[in-house]
Amino acid sequence: MSSSDFEWGIKNGDLEKVKEAVEKGVNVNDPIDGRIPLCLASDYGQLDVLNFLLSRGADVDVSDKFGVSPLLAAIYEGHTKCVQSLLKAGAKKDGRAPDGSTYLEAAEKEEIKALLR
Repeated sequence: MSSSDFEWGIKNGDLEKVKEAVEKGVNVNDPIDGRIPLCLASDYGQLDVLNFLLSRGADVDVSDKFGVSPLLAAIYEGHTKCVQSLLKAGAKKDGRAPDGSTYLEAAEKEEIKALLR
């Protein structure tokens, strides 16, 4: 399975395709074109994929080539359930966005702000 198939599975929430890739040896922490798989799942709001990647040892506090962590990706896109899952998995709330703003400042949704306080 190619990394593009793995990436497609992550972005589109195809959990079976993601599982198949991991079972065939794809490392859940290896970047795809500079983006971390967990960041992609967070960015696209794919909660089931995100939880699977976490269960397979995905690093919650790594940043991609843009300086965006999985938690920040979920915050930016307003994916509350992904934010909750990442925090439960131990993601640090006190990070900063590439522009220097705090995660709390980057959040627009009140329910996400409440999770970050």
